[in-house]
Amino acid sequence: MKVSLKTAFSILDGRLSTNIDDVYKMLNHIFDAEFMTHQLPTAMNRLKEINPEWFKNGVGVINDIKNSNNTNDFKKLMELIDKGFPTYEIELGKVESKIDFLAGLV
Repeated sequence: MKVSLKTAFSILDGRLSTNIDDVYKMLNHIFDAEFMTHQLPTAMNRLKEINPEWFKNGVGVINDIKNSNNTNDFKKLMELIDKGFPTYEIELGKVESKIDFLAGLV
């Protein structure tokens, strides 16, 4: 599954850059799951723990944009991505990890 850098920004940076449906689609694809709203933070934490190569690379691109433009301002970053990276895409890979949301519950 390929998504634009702007769409991937939501999971790479953690700030919602498009709409929440995109986050569901990306995480459902990555984990081959059907997450509910309350499960998204756990899925994101697990993705960060696993830190697959494509995720590291995407975070690196975002950090390069932040550093080279000396900004972490959301609005400015969205403008920079729209102008400088409108066709840049990230190939979201799958991860071999099932999340047990009931672990630790008695």
